[in-house]
Amino acid sequence: MAHTNGQVKEKVGDFIARRLREWGVERIYGYAGDGVNGIIGGIQRAGNQPRLIQPPHEELAALMACAHAKYTGQVGVCLGTSGPGAIHLLNGLYDAASDHQPVVAIVGQQSQTAIAATISRTSICRTCSRTSPAPSSRPPVTLLRCAT
Repeated sequence: MAHTNGQVKEKVGDFIARRLREWGVERIYGYAGDGVNGIIGGIQRAGNQPRLIQPPHEELAALMACAHAKYTGQVGVCLGTSGPGAIHLLNGLYDAASDHQPVVAIVGQQSQTAIAATISRTSICRTCSRTSPAPSSRPPVTLLRCAT
């Protein structure tokens, strides 16, 4: 819980962990990443309730949540970070949807100021795919057309 002007403010991760407990969720299958570290922190502050089970890959997290729903009759919950992590959840979510199983996917998002902060800036030509350094005022990757 964060303190502001003497008041206790609940963090988003704490709220999500509390709400999942209220809904009767006992397990979350998830893989840590920048976009979900706050949620994982909320689960840890709640004494690992619901229990976070971390598989070796996001895809396995979604498949485990689907299997949980199939074999227990409860809602399966998977957790993954944005971008490739979210895409890796799709196979398990598709399996759940095709078998009409209740699975919830929680997908995080990094802070907008953190996105592409460490990527070197490059210009890529749409025509010939040559790259060249771009001025730092441009987005991390700029698609340009060249004369070739």
